[in-house]
Parts: sequence; C-alpha cells; structure tokens
Amino acid sequence: MRVLGIDPAPSKDSVIFDGECFIYKKAKNLQSYITELMERDEPLFIAWDAPLSAAIERENFSLSIRKIESFFYRQSRSAKSLDEKRGIPHGISTLGYSSCPHWTISQHLFGYPVLNHEFIKELEWKLIMDNEREFGKYNLTEIHPALSMWILLKDKLSKSALFAKSWQYKGANTNEVKERLLILIKEIAQLPLTHKYLKVKVDIKSDDELDAFVCWLMGQAFVSEDEKLMIYGDRLNGSFLLPKNEEIIDKLDSFLMKHNI
Repeated sequence: MRVLGIDPAPSKDSVIFDGECFIYKKAKNLQSYITELMERDEPLFIAWDAPLSAAIERENFSLSIRKIESFFYRQSRSAKSLDEKRGIPHGISTLGYSSCPHWTISQHLFGYPVLNHEFIKELEWKLIMDNEREFGKYNLTEIHPALSMWILLKDKLSKSALFAKSWQYKGANTNEVKERLLILIKEIAQLPLTHKYLKVKVDIKSDDELDAFVCWLMGQAFVSEDEKLMIYGDRLNGSFLLPKNEEIIDKLDSFLMKHNI
C-alpha cells in the first residue's frame, strides 16, 4: 500500500511527502494529483493533517468541537484539577474542527467531514478511525503532527530551556521558533522509527515539510502494523493517529467516560 503524508492548505501550496521526496501542489491541482494516483490502481493510504470527521451524532452533537479536540486542547485553560491536565505546552494548537480553515479542502477532495448525510453520496475514500486496520482500496486518516512530535520527544526535550515554555516551531519569524524547528527536524531524523521506515536521505527545509514528513511516518508505521502507533478516539468522538502513550491513553479513556454520560 502506498502511503502519503499531506499537510493540506486551502490558500497556499499543500505539501506532500511520499516516502522519497516532497511535492508541492496548489489546492486546485491537488485533486488531479490524487486522481492520477488512483488511476494507477494501487491501494493508497493518506495521513492527512486536517479535520476529517464531525460531531453530528445525537449522543455527541457539536458543530464547533469534537471530544478528541477538547481532550487535547491546552488543558491549562480548562482542566479543573491536576489529574485532568495533560501538560500540552504552548505552541501546540488543537482547535475545534469548525475553527480549522483547512477542513474546507478536506471536504472538497474527499467529502469529509460529513456534516449532513442527506447530501453525501457513497464516498470512495474509507475514513480509518479505529485500530482494526481493515483497509479499503483508498484510505485516509486524520493526524496531528505537532502532537505526534510532542508525544515522541517530550521526555527527551524535557530539560531543554528552549522547549520549557513553548513548543512553537511555526507561525512566527523569531530566532527561538527557527531554532526549535531545526531541533525538531534533527530529533525526528534520529528516531529509531524514522530509521526503520525511511529508505532514502531526506532534507527537511520548512515547518510544512516537517509536518508532511511526520504525517507520512505515522501513516507508514500504522499501515506496517507497528505497535508504537495507534488511533486515539473513535467515530463518535473524533480520532487522531498518534504515537502510543499509555498515560495519555488512560487519561483519554477517563475523559471520554466522564464527558459521554
């Protein structure tokens, strides 16, 4: 199965990593690129950095935010006790899906997120939102590269003064942000997970390329049935493909039990 990591954008170039190189496509050309891949008649798996599901079920209705986003939102703003805090630092943004402008390109290309079943025909792309790994021919799943990097590297960078108060590596042209980006690129390149799945030398030059690369890496590991990856959440609450962390998993389970009563 061919895996693509895509950092999509509705107004600037989307960045694709295919396991060998980075490809830039304008939003209006991304559809034809994906269609050409589908015409090669090979199974595809896209790890997509944008909202792909909505909260429209009667049991869990919200047109602004899903439970998975509520959980990973910076808990210093909303947690009522230390037990509810996840320690997610400044610079890692997990907005509600209606606040993410790139959900528009998701719907344009794939028909996701589905917000009204009356207007949706049968979709070609299978949205993977569980860990059964029951793939169709064309598959996609939602990923959060910044959260992925934080889970992978938070212990190693816990003593770094540069990462003590913020993990911001994009969105500002400051020396600190640029330095964080360089460190993250270096650390991701040195991961055993990267050495396991990356077969060529890759030169990551920007935050968008880093995001696309991490999307691909998580997707490739998941398709390869690597036990270090899992999908957090489900169809009712929304889902992210992320590195496995037992402490976070336990807290998410408790959070969903508490908030889905």
